[in-house]
Amino acid sequence: MDCLVLPFLRLVLLAAVALVCACEPISLVPMGEPPSDSGSDSPDGGDELGGKEGPDGGEPDAGPDGGRDGGIPLSEDAGPDGGLNIPVRPLGDGGVDARMTAWSDCEDGWQSRTVLPLGGDRGYPQFALDADGEAYFVEYTDAVLRVVTTKPWRVFAETGFAGGQWWLGGIRVDAAGEVHLAISPRSDDLAQVVPTDFLHHTGGRWEHARLMSGLVRAHDLDAQGRLHAISLVDAVKHRLNHVQGRIGDLSVIDTGIELGSLSTRVSLRADGQGKAHVTYEYDAVLGRAGIFYATNASGTWVREQVAAAGANPVIAVSPAGVPHILWAKAGVLSLSSRSAPGEWSTSILPFESSSGELRFSASGVIHVLRNLGKRLEYRNDAQGDWAPKTVIDLESSLLDSPFFDWALEVDAQGRAHVMYTELVEAQEPMRMLRRIGYSRQCP
Repeated sequence: MDCLVLPFLRLVLLAAVALVCACEPISLVPMGEPPSDSGSDSPDGGDELGGKEGPDGGEPDAGPDGGRDGGIPLSEDAGPDGGLNIPVRPLGDGGVDARMTAWSDCEDGWQSRTVLPLGGDRGYPQFALDADGEAYFVEYTDAVLRVVTTKPWRVFAETGFAGGQWWLGGIRVDAAGEVHLAISPRSDDLAQVVPTDFLHHTGGRWEHARLMSGLVRAHDLDAQGRLHAISLVDAVKHRLNHVQGRIGDLSVIDTGIELGSLSTRVSLRADGQGKAHVTYEYDAVLGRAGIFYATNASGTWVREQVAAAGANPVIAVSPAGVPHILWAKAGVLSLSSRSAPGEWSTSILPFESSSGELRFSASGVIHVLRNLGKRLEYRNDAQGDWAPKTVIDLESSLLDSPFFDWALEVDAQGRAHVMYTELVEAQEPMRMLRRIGYSRQCP
């Protein structure tokens, strides 16, 4: 799901790990500039970076041949002198991070794998897909933030961030297969403008731009590879900025939109023409609750009310450019769409939930994911019946809410992919561990 499925205020308070979303801050501090070679100083990546086996199941040191299978990183990750950067984690026989399990057998149309094993620090289940349907996501530890992928033989330079606390705004992959990130330092006090760091991996290293544009809340790419982000400024009115462009040529525009509270969800999608579409909930505490839609499609930012009351809106844009908003009220899910003249029509979906994830396939099929406590359930309208499919079942978990967070994407072939964080309670010492799981519809 997009960050902040649970109220953002809970994230700020960080009251309990099981009650926050996977936008939980991570311990990172930006370096002044990413290293010139964006790689480790030590030949084996260092103990902390996975050079030696640790409690999370990391593999032994990679040998001088580049790993236990003799694989080597892609040439795109060569250092400035053309030498190869040793990957942070050795690649297994399948050419991906050696900690990943193999895909399970296809069962009822789905197959699964673990992409990050059980541990204290893990990663965000927000992820992106490339044109081949391979997944890209962010792992974090006390020392580093890095990108991990299921793409065989692909590795990434270090991002150049360590220490401190950060929020992940989003990760996307453009048509050329290049990865884009947006992150912001966590801040309880938005009286001062919070910066946003944008990163673009190209030519084997990360391009980096820092803007004083506010706390990043949503992130996307348009068809031309330009980034779009919505960031939050002003501790009183909680005003939204729109960032767009490419690193080196980014603009920040005050949308004039005010959320009224930190605890509202913001969702963003860019259409085929490079226009941004946003949905958000205006805070009910101020007596002006409702689901709103905003866009810059006309050249200036305008907003419209979609529903007088509701919560947890998420937006998707159809292949024809029509915005759709999934939102909830009193456990009922509704789907609203906007006509060309600007009129909104709403239909109630034949299944209940307090929130859901929404995506379109290239053929126009609507995909929905929802959390049922110990099960993640997927539906689509391809046959018009919204038939349910269980993606992953954690009924054996001792926790009432074993899913820390979850996200949905759809690949170019129309297959649904789901990534999630599973919580596991460790007995000695008493603490929560996490595992990142990944399921997809069978090829």
